[in-house]
Amino acid sequence: MIKSPSLNIRFSSLQGLYWMCFCVLYGFASVFLLEKNFDNQGIGFILAASNILSVIMQPTLGSLIDRLDKLSLKFVLSSIVILTILLLILLSFFSNTMLLDALLYTLIASLTLTLQPLINSLAFEQINAGMVINYGLTRGAGSLSFGITSFLLGQLLSRYNASILPIICLGLYILLLILILSFPDVNTNDSLSIPSIQPVEKLFTQESTIAFIKKYKHFGLLLIGIAFLFLFHTIVNTYLVQIVSSLGGNDADFGLALTIATIFELPAMLGFGYLQQKFKSGKMLVFASIFFVIRSFAFLFSTTLWMLVIAQVLQGFAFAVYTPAISYYVNKLMSRFDKIKGQTFVVGAATLGSVFGSIIAGWLLDSAGITVMLSVGSVSAFIGSLLVIYSVRTDI
Repeated sequence: MIKSPSLNIRFSSLQGLYWMCFCVLYGFASVFLLEKNFDNQGIGFILAASNILSVIMQPTLGSLIDRLDKLSLKFVLSSIVILTILLLILLSFFSNTMLLDALLYTLIASLTLTLQPLINSLAFEQINAGMVINYGLTRGAGSLSFGITSFLLGQLLSRYNASILPIICLGLYILLLILILSFPDVNTNDSLSIPSIQPVEKLFTQESTIAFIKKYKHFGLLLIGIAFLFLFHTIVNTYLVQIVSSLGGNDADFGLALTIATIFELPAMLGFGYLQQKFKSGKMLVFASIFFVIRSFAFLFSTTLWMLVIAQVLQGFAFAVYTPAISYYVNKLMSRFDKIKGQTFVVGAATLGSVFGSIIAGWLLDSAGITVMLSVGSVSAFIGSLLVIYSVRTDI
């Protein structure tokens, strides 16, 4: 194993910049789109469409990268970022109709989601090649960056309108591109990995989605469970600004609420290396799924901003534990030729949950109100937790 402090710094910066972009585009999506005169249902459909596109792109790209040696992760990542930069320029300076705004925002958001599993895979590509990278530390840097960005944007939006958001994101994406291009190329054939479970002659044959999922016992049920958990997760994150407003808060309170959640993510993510020595990643997934349920009830029964703060604090036991645990779990579960595809399927399942969360929540918010919306989220979190507990392997 090769220790490289500079590589840890670069991966921390990579996660930081990515989650800053994600914060602008997803954390403040409702703020931007409400100012562009979209209603809650319209916002839901835009985010759902972006999630659907990313669900299609993620496993397709993952499978291609796993099986085509000449198609490197670095090349794919930089290509996606360049395309996103071009679309952000159009959204920031040339879009002047709701239809074009919706189209551009959908494409930008879908490309941003597609980057997530590929960035995770870039880290594990280095780990499997023998480099020592503290994934929990680097992902913690992402959460810290998300939190700082949330707070600063909340303050900025109390003074300026939401049209500054895509311009800020454009600058962040340019920095992200520069950083990606600075990463060293890796020969994946030399990677240290789990031996393949397939005969060598079948490794490079085209494999259907169903066959891939069946290869790993209960993996399909785990994906469904993740989708249910993220249906709830999307409800409270996409429409948090509306939840805060219903309790008497403003944009600054909304930014602070996002910041609180990300601050309390840090202990679990920064300390994940220690947690991994004490607990298997599967057991941590079970733990996290239970706290998704607890957090959902905390949101449902919040009647003041202080109660909402408690619900946000619980993020540190749910999403913060889930995120590094699921990445390590898939990396240990899958053979070398399935690792990137496995990561994309997990993110794809979360994204699929986000699709339904965006559509259902937007419709319920307009037609039935916040309480009904949060009730549906709690039921979804409960179902997802049961599926994760049943399907996950606690020995890895």
